[in-house]
Amino acid sequence: MYSRTAKVHETIGDHRAAAEHYGLAATARPADTYARIVALDLVAGAEMHLKRDSIERACASWHRAIDHMDGVRSVRTRKAVARMRGDLARFRARGLRCVSALDERGREFLAGA
Repeated sequence: MYSRTAKVHETIGDHRAAAEHYGLAATARPADTYARIVALDLVAGAEMHLKRDSIERACASWHRAIDHMDGVRSVRTRKAVARMRGDLARFRARGLRCVSALDERGREFLAGA
């Protein structure tokens, strides 16, 4: 239900509410049973934070998402990490520590997946 509500908020452009509901969706499911879905909800939340120019919160959500992707083999998670790395490109030149650490995790994830 939280995920669907988040999608509605995203559609109407309320990225703050969408990020909040994606976060709720991620915590509402048992992570050990639904690791891929939890990870994708966290990715969607991170993307909403990024749309609000909250790069630190986006990085924190993406880190949590990658944590949940451990052991998950999915085309959607690989695409999400590749998209994340692309989204981070505009922030790399700023030298933000959270961006460089996350970019490295993404690179390692894609190399090992």
